[in-house]
Amino acid sequence: MPGARIGTVDKFQGQEAPLVFYSMTSSSKEDSPRGMEFLYSANRLNVATSRAKALCVLVGAPAIFEAECRTPIQMGLANAFCRYLEMSRPITS
Repeated sequence: MPGARIGTVDKFQGQEAPLVFYSMTSSSKEDSPRGMEFLYSANRLNVATSRAKALCVLVGAPAIFEAECRTPIQMGLANAFCRYLEMSRPITS
């Protein structure tokens, strides 16, 4: 995509774009090198998804929504993330 800006969630803090692709980059919480708290961070999800003016596309493996939680904090993170899935419309080929 010519002219597309690419970077991490942190890089785009405070910026907006017509279209945002938020790639989860890990297939499951077990694959996340920084752990579940980083992968399911509500702040990062909010920053990534709220920057889209028209459309936000979350790209991730279905297993990313099958978290096994061990603490109330993890349950809260997974709950917010799964709520995003409930409110979305899947894109299929």
